[in-house]
Amino acid sequence: MIEYFREEDFFKAKSQRKKVLYLFYAVLAVYVIFSLGMFLWYRTLPYMSGQIIKVKVIHHVISVLFVIFTFIFMGIPFKRVNRYYKLTRNLLTGIRETSTGSFFEYDETLQDKDGVDFKSLVFIEWNKYKNDFFERKVLVFDEREFPQIKEGQNVTYVTQGNVLVSYKILEEN
Repeated sequence: MIEYFREEDFFKAKSQRKKVLYLFYAVLAVYVIFSLGMFLWYRTLPYMSGQIIKVKVIHHVISVLFVIFTFIFMGIPFKRVNRYYKLTRNLLTGIRETSTGSFFEYDETLQDKDGVDFKSLVFIEWNKYKNDFFERKVLVFDEREFPQIKEGQNVTYVTQGNVLVSYKILEEN
């Protein structure tokens, strides 16, 4: 079997997720330290000082910038990395299904599954319950190249949640 998804892919996603979280926590720590500094500066000012307005304006501006950063950072990079991490965790621990089909074509159309972009391999499979052939789309990661399978080759493939985990091209007799 040729492994399309490996355990190392999960650990890379986990590492990438940690790096993104550490970056956010670093920015959060800087913001908290800055806020404490502004609070201490505010508390040391005399009553009715002219600098009180200056302290409040600076802190409000920095707070607004931090909130904007948080929405953008947690809404785009972290969200994408976290979705990919969750999907790879499911690929590693989920129930796998083995099927055999005849390869039909590559489908470059982007599809979204759990927030991750995929393209697909189309196989022709036999349905024993309906006694008929049907097309099955098996998802592969958009960032990776398609597996090198020729049209008409019989392939045994393992999927988890319809995402390709591994495959084996069968010998033709």
